[in-house]
Amino acid sequence: MSNPSAEEVRKTNMNTLADTHVIYVETIRRLMGDEGLKEIGEVNRLHGLELGNAGIKNGTLRKGDLQSIFEFFHGSYPYFGFELSVENQTAKRFDLKVTYCPWIESFKARGASLDICEHVTKIDEGIGQAIDPNVSMSLPKCMMRGDDFCIYRWERK
Repeated sequence: MSNPSAEEVRKTNMNTLADTHVIYVETIRRLMGDEGLKEIGEVNRLHGLELGNAGIKNGTLRKGDLQSIFEFFHGSYPYFGFELSVENQTAKRFDLKVTYCPWIESFKARGASLDICEHVTKIDEGIGQAIDPNVSMSLPKCMMRGDDFCIYRWERK
């Protein structure tokens, strides 16, 4: 038996993580409805805030610099495998375009609801709020909802 390649390990880990997201989001949806989903979003946002603050502390994110979000996620490609680019950037808005998501097939295979990304990506909103607490994040385009790519949009209020 040969050792798995780094790519095989990454794919297996990402499938497992995607399955885990589906399990907790859909279980909370079934047991607690919209109120539970709101709580999941807040817990994920707070976790993202912790990750973002750690990124600022170690220099992979910079206070006030939304562009550093791209650098942060782009630098994690070998570990996660999301393919992304900067779609649009202004002083108040930053759009990240995701053209490949390693979770979509697992989400679909597990029967995740079309809005699962709204709850899971609250982590990414928290990361942005570590950079600027006046930032919110939305998903105007989402592959899970049938779009050809995702747009993660961070906007200053």
